Amino acid sequence: GELDRVLGGGIVPGAVILLAGEPGVGKSTLLLDIAAKAARSLEGGGGVLYATGEESASQVKGRAERIGAIDRRLLIADESDLGALLGHIEAVDPALLVVDSIQTVSSSQVEGGAGGVAQVRAVAASLIRVAKDRNLPVLLVGHVTKDGGIAGPRVLEHLVDVVCQFEGDRHSRLRLLRAVKNRYGPTDEGGGF
Repeated sequence: GELDRVLGGGIVPGAVILLAGEPGVGKSTLLLDIAAKAARSLEGGGGVLYATGEESASQVKGRAERIGAIDRRLLIADESDLGALLGHIEAVDPALLVVDSIQTVSSSQVEGGAGGVAQVRAVAASLIRVAKDRNLPVLLVGHVTKDGGIAGPRVLEHLVDVVCQFEGDRHSRLRLLRAVKNRYGPTDEGGGF
């Protein structure tokens, strides 16, 4: 409910949402919970695909077990190659895609390492094209730099439909979510977790 309010009513089909926040704030945990809830609400379909380049599939499964986010329609792919990720999307035809994180995925068609400006731009453009062509909502995790900005090219924020900041003190259980850009709703709502 908190996420739905921040987004202005929920996740829009075909929308690309970037969730940014400092390491350890709980971005992956929040998105895993969202992915499991989405998988449970499906009637048929290909499920939810959670692609992780940050952790192994077994690490993600362990977290899912700890937070009660296990569902047979929640599929985990330990993947950082864009071509392989696009193959998974083609094979699964998911109702929701989570990519954790955009900075860990790279394309063999682009020079440079994962997380570089050219790679992030190319990967984002490919995933946005897939989202729009398939009417597939995509949730992307984005890292934050030491000065609090979203890591990667500034154009990434302009390419996506929604940019959310997930914030909180490491020593507190409270986390706040706010939209700083939202093509589908307000940017003056906050969510508490």
